[in-house]
Amino acid sequence: MEIWYDEDDMKSRVVPQKLVRQFSPAVREPFRRWAEYMYEQVPFLMPDSIFHAHAHCERVLLYALLLSEKMLPGDDAAMTVLAHAAVFHDTRRENDGRDVGHGARAADFYEMFCREHPELTYLPEAACIMRWHDRDDSQGQAAIDTGFAEQAGRVRQLFAVFKDADALDRWRLGRRGLDINRLRSDEAAQLAGFSRTLVEMTS
Repeated sequence: MEIWYDEDDMKSRVVPQKLVRQFSPAVREPFRRWAEYMYEQVPFLMPDSIFHAHAHCERVLLYALLLSEKMLPGDDAAMTVLAHAAVFHDTRRENDGRDVGHGARAADFYEMFCREHPELTYLPEAACIMRWHDRDDSQGQAAIDTGFAEQAGRVRQLFAVFKDADALDRWRLGRRGLDINRLRSDEAAQLAGFSRTLVEMTS
């Protein structure tokens, strides 16, 4: 995907609007809606972090929606689950290290936030994804199998998509930040070059 970059687009959001306009409506519209919601409504414990605050979550949101469009075409419910996970997954980080447990804190915060903001419907799949996103895949998969029974296969897929979306933004950690061989799908690997360029452009 070719990136058109205009510095004027960067005034209020990270991903340039000129780039956003290139995506299909299936990606463009939820991306704009959820990015705006995050910036206007969702508080972060570390809003000034250059690694784990709004910019990171905005890019993860975009990668998650792009992957969903490719792997789960026409599944608006899946996009919404992934959007919720992207917006909230790092909100309760307390440091820029591994901070194991920040996913569980984010899931608890998300549940409380939804109770206090009735316009946002709580999605247990999104909570589970963010709860386990900072742990080994096997731990998250076991929790999904226990908690979702007949829907476990679908939630496992959403979990893998989200983990790859989060990983695609690891370029922000340096030139060797992302090991492409550890991505879980060919679709994610195909976005690695795009994600590297986007991080270089917006970090």
